Amino acid sequence: MFKRLGRLGLAALTLATAPLLADDDAPQARERWHQAIDQRYGVLVDASERLEASADRFCEQPDTSHRRRLTQDWLEAYQAWQAVRFVDFGPIEQQSRAWQLQFWPDRKNLVGRKMQAWLAADQPPSAEQIADGSVAAQGFPALEYLLFDDAMQDDEALTHPVACGLMRAIANHLADGTSALRRDWQRFGDHYRHTASYTGATLHGALLALETLEDKRLGSPMGLTGGAPNGYLAEAWRSGRSIRLIEGTLHGLEDTFLPGLKTLLARRGEAALADDFREALDRTRRRAAKMSSGLAPALDDGAAFSELQGLHVQIGQLRHQLEEIGGTLGLARGFNASDGD
Repeated sequence: MFKRLGRLGLAALTLATAPLLADDDAPQARERWHQAIDQRYGVLVDASERLEASADRFCEQPDTSHRRRLTQDWLEAYQAWQAVRFVDFGPIEQQSRAWQLQFWPDRKNLVGRKMQAWLAADQPPSAEQIADGSVAAQGFPALEYLLFDDAMQDDEALTHPVACGLMRAIANHLADGTSALRRDWQRFGDHYRHTASYTGATLHGALLALETLEDKRLGSPMGLTGGAPNGYLAEAWRSGRSIRLIEGTLHGLEDTFLPGLKTLLARRGEAALADDFREALDRTRRRAAKMSSGLAPALDDGAAFSELQGLHVQIGQLRHQLEEIGGTLGLARGFNASDGD
């Protein structure tokens, strides 16, 4: 998951953004951000509830059409999480909620090991048992294991009572957890809107999202940050949906982060910077949307790898643009989103 800003990092950011935080347009930007994030959390809740219903339908009538619908609902809910993943402050920090939604990176295959242990049990777990257990068995990657792992491709593997009960418990936990997250975000609203430091924290979250995309979600599996290319380092490698998740993150930044950013820049007479960033963000998202969904297969395909490199470059350019925008808004030049603990 995204690294949270430590106390020293947040203090440094607050000091660096003093001119911005004193500006009258910052509360307006936070108001827009709060509303947009609330709407995005609402999309996540709705998608998670559809996923829960799909899991129930499949287990009651496990046919091809219900499995196809279940797979699509899993992807849509996972993308809905990606779209609001840049919010790394507030209620999402409580109770390891981000890890509950997505345990990643998973270099030791903890998701696989935890799921195998649950599948070997005599009885499926309840949602309460899932909630009290490991975060590696609670979120979208755990469901991905059930839907896509090689061990689950036998026609009867997912329809086994233990496997289906496990899937329903995880889906139920996701639906309950996302609903509670949105309620807590709404209660968090007054504090967010009236606390100046959250302007910088929101900018930081977006910058860190781009940094993580560039360095970890693309660079690491592509072998661009040290070591050989390794598809197992990619998100959603079992399902081959890594690029679809990246597309979801870019869409969320465009739809949820950009409106508040434009408010900040417009009051400073710099609306053109927001327009330039929007155009670059849209180009990058559209490029990802046209690419094959999987990252790992592209590592052994010259043409596909070249497309990945192009996407990696464009995301790096987006990151640089947002760093420049941060300087315009009062962030110290050279601010690094990975500062902190």
